[in-house]
Amino acid sequence: MEIETHIPSLVRILGQVAIIVYAYSWVIRIVERGALKSLAVGLLFGLGGILSMSDPIRWMPGVFHDGRSILLVLAPIYGGPIGTAVAALMMGLFRFAAGGIGAVGGVVGIVIVALTGYFLTLLPRQWVGMGWRRSALYGLATATSLIVLVFLPPTVAHELFFSATLPVMTANILGVLLLSDLLERERYRIGIQRALENEASVDPLTKLPNRRVLQREGDRCSKEAGTRDTPFSIIMLDIDHFKKINDTWGHSFGDTVLAQVADVIRQTVRKTDIAARYGGEEIVVLLPSTSASSATMVAEKIRRDIEAMVLTFDRDAVHVTVSIGLACSHSPTSDFKHVLEAADKALYRAKAGGRNRVELSEAA
Repeated sequence: MEIETHIPSLVRILGQVAIIVYAYSWVIRIVERGALKSLAVGLLFGLGGILSMSDPIRWMPGVFHDGRSILLVLAPIYGGPIGTAVAALMMGLFRFAAGGIGAVGGVVGIVIVALTGYFLTLLPRQWVGMGWRRSALYGLATATSLIVLVFLPPTVAHELFFSATLPVMTANILGVLLLSDLLERERYRIGIQRALENEASVDPLTKLPNRRVLQREGDRCSKEAGTRDTPFSIIMLDIDHFKKINDTWGHSFGDTVLAQVADVIRQTVRKTDIAARYGGEEIVVLLPSTSASSATMVAEKIRRDIEAMVLTFDRDAVHVTVSIGLACSHSPTSDFKHVLEAADKALYRAKAGGRNRVELSEAA
């Protein structure tokens, strides 16, 4: 085939690469980790392979070349074993359904390339290398796709081996270098973006969200409560005699106390609740779709768990207690700020009433 006939296909392949990189960026922004992310990446790579097979470079009837091997060999890096299995299954089924004399060999090649890519991820990093060295190795690994020649008639296999092997391998290696570089850059960019977002929204000492996040989530919660007519509650707690702790054992130990209290709260509340450092030794917990009675049980558990906590400084056993104010939105029109102020007043009564207790606001 003349080079002019390949140019349109190569341009289309570059377009497919751009789509895959954009979609991968969207996936890792939406799904951060776990099996769901692996599944999503596998579906993406599988769809990319199907898209590539739908518009291949045709060598002869029933025999064509596309970018599936590039995606398959990289799937283990970005999708793990789950993503690799999903991508290989999708591509294998599509290739078999496409038919032709290369169908069986194409399916076998898909499985071999996927297994080869996964095997490379099991090797020590110092063997595989990083950057372009790793990409070049993975590109060379796509040569296993040539297993398809074994399943072709000898005359066809002989012709393809001498006419297509070099351009196919060159395209695969360059494709892996390009796609892996773009995916790595996108993964790095998203990682930096997440780190900056985390730094701007998380208190460095307690690892709890800060006031900015609390305000945003509180406004959202009060809006939802107004439309769905469901109450939300706010717990505001303050560490008792925190100044005395700092004066007696030092500010470093005071920081330890605050961090430990935050850990207790984090272990007690639900994933849908928002526990945030409000300022100083104050922590606020926003409980969506929670009545006053349910919030009172949560507040009492937090108080008891913190009271049972024992910290040590040198040989001293240090016990910590907290005072808690609680408020609930009794009407759909109650906004977050109003309920927060009611919880603050209840906290003041708890401290004035002897500390280490929970006070429920009379109105919010």
